[in-house]
Amino acid sequence: MPNSDTFDVPSIGEFVKSYLRKSKMSIDPFARNKRWATITNDLNPSTAAEYHLEAIDFLRKLKSDEVKPDLIIFDPPYSARQVQECYEQVGLAVTMQDTQGKSWSDWKDAIADLCDVGTIVLSFGWNSVGMGIKHKFEIIEILLVCHGGMHNDTICMAERKIAHQFELLEELS
Repeated sequence: MPNSDTFDVPSIGEFVKSYLRKSKMSIDPFARNKRWATITNDLNPSTAAEYHLEAIDFLRKLKSDEVKPDLIIFDPPYSARQVQECYEQVGLAVTMQDTQGKSWSDWKDAIADLCDVGTIVLSFGWNSVGMGIKHKFEIIEILLVCHGGMHNDTICMAERKIAHQFELLEELS
């Protein structure tokens, strides 16, 4: 069955743990109560996460602190409804921008900006978009988890950063 705590689904939890075992510095911007990553964040202050910032602020803070993760766990709310529920739980107003995909794009840009070549990003959701070629990532593993009945599958992706944007521009010059 699906679970709002994604990593409590046994096969998904093992997928994450298999990458965490190889990691020296990991971050999770949407950790909820999982303290598996080296540095954790969740908007909700009643969770066990180390930080309680908007995900974009958390990612930008790590960039300004020159944190160099080798693994990033990207398990944001999967739908506009889930975003709304997360904001309402902590008494924040949700805007149309928050629910129309702009947040996902901003989060991915900030994640890509944190990544050195070789960094792995684990993405979870109802689609296989992941970080993608736009951000210079290649897919190294996909796990499709069927929850049965009318429940959406969870798509788990592991992607590796293969280049920086400026490297592509230099090649074209």
